[in-house]
Amino acid sequence: MKRIPIIFFLFSCLYISAQQKDDLNSSTRKFIDGADFTQVNKNWNITADFRSGMGEEVSFFPVEAINLKTNQKIKSIQVDMDAKYDFMGKSRRFFKTSWLDLNEVEEFIQFIELYVIPNIKDKTEKKQSTTYIFNSKEISFNFYIEKNTRRISIYLKDFGVTDNEHYFWTESQVNKIPELLDVLRRIK
Repeated sequence: MKRIPIIFFLFSCLYISAQQKDDLNSSTRKFIDGADFTQVNKNWNITADFRSGMGEEVSFFPVEAINLKTNQKIKSIQVDMDAKYDFMGKSRRFFKTSWLDLNEVEEFIQFIELYVIPNIKDKTEKKQSTTYIFNSKEISFNFYIEKNTRRISIYLKDFGVTDNEHYFWTESQVNKIPELLDVLRRIK
């Protein structure tokens, strides 16, 4: 008889753990993963693209996903990352897609307006730096300043865990942040 409560307890723990892990993904990912048949409409007319000198790219653009069985729809910003990384001395490519839910888009807009744009031309003193970090369920956007150098880094997440091995960064594309802000504003 003692085994039944223990087994029940273990299953309860596994169920709660799975639910918590699922809450770490965007509503868009859950919507797409939960549908049997999905249509994703992408608007390629409204994009913000960042490219690095190594040929890497991150693109932000609005999408609408439709569950074809129920006709339910969800809108969000899709983030596609095409990055390079070295593995055992060989260069490899890494492609991943993540999403920003609409409630996160509004927060991202506020972050860029309040912290990034006003500081886009800032400099720091010697041996000092400043980093502004925006975290959503599926991306982390970092704006870094050190002396005259400014850099953006974009990390994608899996179940709330940041992938520190595959990420995008650029110093030459910082001036394109207003284009990203425009794309984010147009989704609303």
